[in-house]
Amino acid sequence: MGFEPAGLFARTEGQTGAAVVCLHSSTGSHAQWRGLAAQLAQRCRVTSFDLHGHGRSPDWPDGSEPAGRTLLVDAQAVIARMHAEPGIHLVAHSYGAAVAMQIALRHPKWVRSLALYEPVVFGVIQRLAPGDAALREIEAVAAGARERVARGELVDAAALFVDYWGGAGSWRSLDAAQQAVVMSRIVTVPNHFEATFAATWGRETLSRLTMPTLLMHGAQTRASSRRVAELLGALLPRVERCEIEGAGHLGPITHDALVNREIVAHLDRHAPIANAFGSSPQLALT
Repeated sequence: MGFEPAGLFARTEGQTGAAVVCLHSSTGSHAQWRGLAAQLAQRCRVTSFDLHGHGRSPDWPDGSEPAGRTLLVDAQAVIARMHAEPGIHLVAHSYGAAVAMQIALRHPKWVRSLALYEPVVFGVIQRLAPGDAALREIEAVAAGARERVARGELVDAAALFVDYWGGAGSWRSLDAAQQAVVMSRIVTVPNHFEATFAATWGRETLSRLTMPTLLMHGAQTRASSRRVAELLGALLPRVERCEIEGAGHLGPITHDALVNREIVAHLDRHAPIANAFGSSPQLALT
């Protein structure tokens, strides 16, 4: 357990087996995956991250960073922490799932499999379906959040964001402590939106993701994330689609037992019980 002083906080559970990396959604933290990590710890080494501006990790880097406001900001930080692993299996939700895809595009032979719940790569809609109403919907939410954060209206920004993804009244249903946590992280969300809109990946780019991919979405999710799932489902080379009955965008939190069951089954198929690559350190990133 622990973290590198200049890097992201990460918690690792389990001592042996395949390396599984878990990435959370916007305004979440590594704790989102606590239940899944406990399930997998007997057979895998599960590392769950706090991404920039969330949990115990440092704030999003300023504009002088080479990666700017793109998915590479968090992707490179995760890679830096995990680079010694000869191969990883990525499990991720929403913004974290978009980061996971960026990691896989950066190092497709290193990433052994993907388990993604509603990756919000809205740039894919811009590229492949620019006139879609779902794109206009999420552009309006992104603009509203960005404007409120810029004005310092963090309560309004958090309420807009939470109610969009969780449904009307979701913000009011949170207690004061939960609201305070979301407000402390909402200032990073405009960077997340900018990064996900910048991911304008087309058919050729997505064709490089040849690893086994579980692509999940909630039956009751928003049009924007459903549209992304439809486009990715049509283009990813080795994709298995899974709809979670009764769930919305927050399925890994609200319907964790159902989502985790699908993830565990996916890893049963594609992650070795013992790390079969452990004797081949040359496969690790250098």
